Amino acid sequence: MVSNIWIAAADNNRSLVEEYINSGNFTPNSKDPNGYTPMHAASSYGHIELLKYLILKGGNINIQDNEGDSPLHYVEDLKVAKYLVNDLNADYRIKNNDGLNAQQYIEENDEFLDISYYLKTLSHENIDVKEGQNNDLLSSLPRPGKLDGHEIKYSLENENDLQGDEQLTKEELEERRKKIESILSSDDPEQGLRELVQNAVHEGITKYKEDQVDTDQKSSKRRKE
Repeated sequence: MVSNIWIAAADNNRSLVEEYINSGNFTPNSKDPNGYTPMHAASSYGHIELLKYLILKGGNINIQDNEGDSPLHYVEDLKVAKYLVNDLNADYRIKNNDGLNAQQYIEENDEFLDISYYLKTLSHENIDVKEGQNNDLLSSLPRPGKLDGHEIKYSLENENDLQGDEQLTKEELEERRKKIESILSSDDPEQGLRELVQNAVHEGITKYKEDQVDTDQKSSKRRKE
């Protein structure tokens, strides 16, 4: 059987991988004609201990092959995906030549959807408001708690939380769901979600001010009476 460092890495043949690297002719980042590296092979086949060794020897967890795919694009096991991201700092935002990051690439192939879902959640957890993008609005919001006799609270609501005048119809809930799904599948979900939150905050503040004006008018009318 013909062997090389890429096959050895795929087979988790640690001793043979070490022989190739110790020879000085190969590194963890050595590419075959397709740009495929031992890092890609170890990630694809889920060899975490081998990955640890390759990293110690200078392996680049974000190296891309000729198609632009990183090792994370090749992962087929959720545990390995989490290890790459949490322990090796793999960049889940890297896009291949087709403009797809690892989550989009995996989802498009309709495989390993648990990995796709995990990678998708990372985009939500790491939304940052960039400098110059409505920081004034967000930083001006009061902290949760009591303020002038009002309870300040920020929350995400679901259908069961909605009551009274805030009750949404099934059609409105479906429209909201489709809007969020559209944002998540866009090229820049972070920016889309940022704008969604900012618009919701703006609408909330506007409604609060309108309610205050209405309350003041009613109070003024009672004093006149």
